[in-house]
Amino acid sequence: MKLKSSIYRTISVFLLFIAFNAYSQVNLQQNFSLTNLKLKSKTTERKLPGLAGKTSSVLPISIGVLTAIYLLNPLVEYTDRKVYAGLTKEVSVGFGKLGQHRTAAEYSMVFGGNIRHYLRLSYKYDILLATGIQPSHMLQGTSVISVGAGYFTDFKGRGIFPEITYGYSIRNHKLLFYPHVKIRYTYMLTKDKPSITDLSFGVILGIANPFIDVNIRRKY
Repeated sequence: MKLKSSIYRTISVFLLFIAFNAYSQVNLQQNFSLTNLKLKSKTTERKLPGLAGKTSSVLPISIGVLTAIYLLNPLVEYTDRKVYAGLTKEVSVGFGKLGQHRTAAEYSMVFGGNIRHYLRLSYKYDILLATGIQPSHMLQGTSVISVGAGYFTDFKGRGIFPEITYGYSIRNHKLLFYPHVKIRYTYMLTKDKPSITDLSFGVILGIANPFIDVNIRRKY
């Protein structure tokens, strides 16, 4: 009898130990999962403001880069067997249904020892590569090849030049926004002045038909 009672006690203690161990493991798992959830939520809360800060900081940087590209169009010039860098800016006025006939004025600064200042006056014709574009109040986009020619002066000499431009124009009957790449050759008419080859890229901003009503009767 004593042996049986001791065996029963041993089994009871063993069962209690197993039950207690199982309860402890479940409790620990629950506490760990709750702690893990809290840590994840805190991490998410910490990350969200950072992402918002990054997003809010990217926008002004993008606007600044686009503004710089618009205001300061880079230029590379080759003349007298030397290469120079510079900045240039063109503004145009267009005529015709889509403003594809354009007159333009362009001012350039070239850096190389002394800063040289150039002024160009020109006529250009935009060959729209998309078909079916009609005068519209809405902005329309198309690839464009522009050909042109004009008059050049550096305020000490003068010349003439042909040019060709490729880009993508966004336009309606009044406005032109034209990211582009342009190459031209300036033949100097003034003696002892070397000819100039230059490559530039950036954005042209223009207006169209400032004194003409295209008389668009519907929106496209």
